[in-house]
Amino acid sequence: MDFFRARQADIVIAPVFGKSEVTMARLSCIRSGHGIIDPPVHEDAFFLAFNLRDYEGDLWVDGKKVDSKISRSGNFTIYDYRRMWLADMKSSFDGLGFHIPRSALTAFEEDLGGRRIDTLHAVPGRDVEDDIVRGLIRVCLPAVHNPASASRLFQDHVAAVLTFHLCTTYGSQSTQPPVYGHLAAWQKRRALELLEANLATDVSLSSVAEACGLSQGHFTRAFRLSVGHPPYKWVILRRVEKAKELLRTTKLTIAEVAFLCGFCDQAHLTRIFRAKIGTTPGQWRRALS
Repeated sequence: MDFFRARQADIVIAPVFGKSEVTMARLSCIRSGHGIIDPPVHEDAFFLAFNLRDYEGDLWVDGKKVDSKISRSGNFTIYDYRRMWLADMKSSFDGLGFHIPRSALTAFEEDLGGRRIDTLHAVPGRDVEDDIVRGLIRVCLPAVHNPASASRLFQDHVAAVLTFHLCTTYGSQSTQPPVYGHLAAWQKRRALELLEANLATDVSLSSVAEACGLSQGHFTRAFRLSVGHPPYKWVILRRVEKAKELLRTTKLTIAEVAFLCGFCDQAHLTRIFRAKIGTTPGQWRRALS
């Protein structure tokens, strides 16, 4: 996202998902008339720009002016970085940018029957309306305001769902989603052991999938069928249960409990605890007396 360096002082570039292969950043500028940005580096990758407010500007692709001027809030545009892009950013802007390298698409070749996704079909500069992508963005927004609360598993899950959806929806209209079954007993046991052993840390989804001998996409769907929740949600529920156990059986402070259970701080534990249990950790502990 270095192509925004033209007037860097006017722009907020806040990396959020920086650990996984697919990265996300908040891109915003309160001033209008930012002007022409430097062309992005040519690479085998895609960029998805989701608008959090209406944006107006001019766009050229491979030297030709694109007939598209206003991008609406709630829509997104896909850019293929193997082509030459040039933009004159006229209005203020605010949005989320996802950098998706070729390797992220390749990771799903097994799930797509071994077929290579050569490109993501979207008219250059054209607004795309997609309720699934909008839903994923709503899930991401809390992480924009508090990046520390986005666990590695959560990042991997959102990145995987987004990438697989883009592959099946825009990679080819003829792709039929494969049929998946449950995890084998040993795979389920191995996955739960790894996740349980790393409740207080940030284990990657890809490492758990690899331990089960599955691709990340295949593992995620099979885990949900077998356990009833996607991996990141199962971990959150287990962390809450562990927090309840520590609150009940120890005199640790709530901040200490949060740390031992893998929450980024006491406020993070309190927010999740209230959402799942209906009360705060302190109130829950006092009710035991």
